[in-house]
Amino acid sequence: MLVITNNPKVKDYIQRFNLEPRFTIVWVEGYTEDVLAKVRDLCHSGHKLLTHPLTGSIKPNQTPYKTVVLEKLEQESDYDSILTAEISYLKTKEFLEKRPRPKKIELFLEDFAVIDLDFFKSFLYSVGLIK
Repeated sequence: MLVITNNPKVKDYIQRFNLEPRFTIVWVEGYTEDVLAKVRDLCHSGHKLLTHPLTGSIKPNQTPYKTVVLEKLEQESDYDSILTAEISYLKTKEFLEKRPRPKKIELFLEDFAVIDLDFFKSFLYSVGLIK
């Protein structure tokens, strides 16, 4: 499984709890829209979404962090994943055009990182990797 993220807390969590044999981290420099662009590209090249790119109730223009889990398919592409990834990326760009990321977002980076990590932990729990 691939973990596409720009969240240092997710990266540290995977490394600290030795989840790297199970997950490959794809580190993305940048913001949520950069992560979603990478996710979109990977879905076009034969990966399937295991988590939704727009998890949670935080608008994508309000959080700098995003983590998405994918798996490589052996056969043809997953068109539902491609469509979901495309729509998620376009929706994020639309949000950012209408309402840019808040200027004082740096004050809340820690909080946003923890929220994104909690979504990742929920995925781990749902697939039985943590209890």
